[in-house]
Amino acid sequence: MAQRKKKPNGHQIQSITQAQHRNEFMRKLKSFVNSIGGEDIYSLLPAKILERIYRLRFHSITIAPAAGTLLSNKLMEEQKHVLSECLKRETLYLPKYGLKVLLGDYLTVGLTVFAMYRTIHDNDFSNAAKVRSALLNYCTDKEPYILLHQQLFTIFQAIAWGVCKLENDFYWLNYESKLAEKGKFGMNNIVEVNVQVGESKRIKINGSARPAIRLGWANPFEGIDWIMLKPSTLKIRSSLFNHPMKVYIQSHALLRLAERIDSIEASLAQYNMYTSFLDAKVNYDSYHNLMVEYRIFGTKAGYFRIDIVDKVVVVRTFLFLTQSGTPEGQLLWKNAGLQKLDTNYLAINKLSSFMSSDIGNNENIRKLFEDSGCQCLLGLYNSVNIICTKRSTQSTTTLLLEYLGYNEKLIPEEALD
Repeated sequence: MAQRKKKPNGHQIQSITQAQHRNEFMRKLKSFVNSIGGEDIYSLLPAKILERIYRLRFHSITIAPAAGTLLSNKLMEEQKHVLSECLKRETLYLPKYGLKVLLGDYLTVGLTVFAMYRTIHDNDFSNAAKVRSALLNYCTDKEPYILLHQQLFTIFQAIAWGVCKLENDFYWLNYESKLAEKGKFGMNNIVEVNVQVGESKRIKINGSARPAIRLGWANPFEGIDWIMLKPSTLKIRSSLFNHPMKVYIQSHALLRLAERIDSIEASLAQYNMYTSFLDAKVNYDSYHNLMVEYRIFGTKAGYFRIDIVDKVVVVRTFLFLTQSGTPEGQLLWKNAGLQKLDTNYLAINKLSSFMSSDIGNNENIRKLFEDSGCQCLLGLYNSVNIICTKRSTQSTTTLLLEYLGYNEKLIPEEALD
């Protein structure tokens, strides 16, 4: 009678898992080293050197709160999941070596090769000099590090867009590698989660003290970058005062921004507000009120109306490009008689109405928007569509054609007899 096999115990399972991890790591190391070396370099490495490399390897990324930062378990688990998926999906392309590698593998295997080069000496084994020579170009090249940080910056920035809001805390990720601690070997890849409370103050406007939030953004690796504007940037000339001013935004303006830029996440709309003020383009409305252009990834979509109160810039409200308080809105009124009630009825005071692939295909509608300086709205679909969260339930083009009478057919005079 055949004896039943015993189930492996915990220690045996751990040993099997470690052996599988080592074999998979070495398989990827072999492929990477041979690719950048242009020949079979891996087979020249003795077993003792391979074991040394494995002990000194870069470990998989861990994500943890920065020192002194308290985060909820839910947020940390969400961030771990999102980051893990990005590392499994995103690739790093090294054009000099014709190599594409998953970002997670590059952070372990690709970085380990740098450490491998530094720890191999010519007298370590017979082919050591040949191995070092094959790895020299890659291991003395700064470009892979630059490309890695650029890729991580993009990923960290996208992750933050899902969390950051000016009315909440500032949030950013930082990456660094550190020597393993507590008697362990190798290098740890660490992503730190940073959170910082923003600045707010009460600003007296028209006799009333109103709450406002300071405008800035938290960038990966760097932390918070506060927006500062000089009076000269705002076309204000003064021989007595040209010091940079802090910028604050009223909660009313944030509500209007979310209401009118309704096709992208609020955090992403706010990020584009930050970038718009970084390179502030200033205009005036018909009442000579100061306005700063709002651009979505470089495309104009509206204006922030601002005041200067006690040497502080205050953002009072946000106007979509077609609204009557903007220069373009004034042209829409002049060219087609469209006023506030009309734009509200047609819903062309919101981004979602322009989230259609056929917007502007009609010659009459395109000409109306071009003549009114609103042609930029017709191109927003191409840049926003991929991240669009809301679209109009009706055709803006059809509604405009009917409302403006472009679809009406002229009745022959003889038919009226």
